[in-house]
Amino acid sequence: MTEEKVFNRWIVVIGAVLIQLALGTIYCWGNIGSYITPYLDANSTAEIVGSQTLFIFALGLLSFALTMVFSGQLQQKIGPMKVGILGGVVVSVALLLASFMTTFVGMLFTYGMMFGIGIGFAYVCPIATAAKWFPDKKGLINGIAVAGFGAGAFIFNIIATAFANPNNDPTPFGAGVYDRVPALLRLLAIIYAVMIIGGSFTLKLPPVGYKPAGWNPPVQTEGTAVVAGTQDFPREKAVKLPQFWMLWLMFVLTAASGLFTIGYYKTFGSTASWENDLLLSQVGAWAALFNGLGRVVWGKLSDNFGYKKVLYTMAGLQAVLMVTFALTINSGVMFFIWVCLIYFCFGGNFSLYPTATTDLFGAKNLGPNYGVIFTAYGIAGVSGALLAKPLGNLFGVWGLFITMGIFSAASIAVAYFLKPPKSE
Repeated sequence: MTEEKVFNRWIVVIGAVLIQLALGTIYCWGNIGSYITPYLDANSTAEIVGSQTLFIFALGLLSFALTMVFSGQLQQKIGPMKVGILGGVVVSVALLLASFMTTFVGMLFTYGMMFGIGIGFAYVCPIATAAKWFPDKKGLINGIAVAGFGAGAFIFNIIATAFANPNNDPTPFGAGVYDRVPALLRLLAIIYAVMIIGGSFTLKLPPVGYKPAGWNPPVQTEGTAVVAGTQDFPREKAVKLPQFWMLWLMFVLTAASGLFTIGYYKTFGSTASWENDLLLSQVGAWAALFNGLGRVVWGKLSDNFGYKKVLYTMAGLQAVLMVTFALTINSGVMFFIWVCLIYFCFGGNFSLYPTATTDLFGAKNLGPNYGVIFTAYGIAGVSGALLAKPLGNLFGVWGLFITMGIFSAASIAVAYFLKPPKSE
């Protein structure tokens, strides 16, 4: 069976990118959170500060990751299209409700937990669908399918700042800026609904036995370690393998640096002498493009050299960037370059780990298996929020960034010992 005789598989990729552009706006928190924080503070009798509202972002990440455990299995049962549409509805409703919230708890529940749950439903659907259509280009297509998740913040950081702070008012923001938060959230709710629900209608599964023209699956040698993609482990068997939890731990260690930077870069940059709100929002926007680019580049490299060698390079570069990040406070140019490169490395997680999950445990059960692996992302996000204040108080900014660099380096050691599971 050839691809010309069936549904054009590249339409799935287009739909996947459209969905991910909207879902990836969870990474806009570093920018949008700078408007939500003073908005909540102005409506509260107690002081609301950035280190507190960072937990809205962290809960969103955790809810996103935990929902993936169920959504991966659900899309196997009822199809990716229906689950994607469900995710789009939840995301939109979450932001609409958030626009009426004036308390930290209310925003935590809506923009944090509900928003994350909606993303968790929709996120795995395009990845799992594209993997079935492109067994010949796993790394590249995983990268493209999730590139929008990284790049979405480029578009929506610019939109958010243009809407909330059109005059580039300096921090701390006054009522003229933060009073626009409710209208901003309602606008985003409408846009996200159109993008996610519309993109979900493209998520059709290939026919049984489908393979691209000119491509044949690799042959498994009996009694040896699994050749990539030749053996499928259902979730109940995969979670009993040590390789599964080694991969999970690697994800925690490599994702922590990027998630921390996404949530903290604007707070750190606002202490610089060269700081202004428009510049910092543009740093986040351009860095988001590098996040999306990293997903494609690292994914393509994994097709050529294998995910493990590429992960060594990605994690090593990220470790160096984090250890030296504090130096950038003296230079806006250095700050821009470092943030973009950290985002670029961070983006690799989302093409390398689906590829590794497919290679180690098979494409058939990628949705359910990757759903569990992806809980590492939530743990990494919460860890960054919990560690930011105590580590900052104990070791200062240097110690905070060095700790994140050590996490990245430690993932290389774990990867060294990761071997494919034996065939059954």
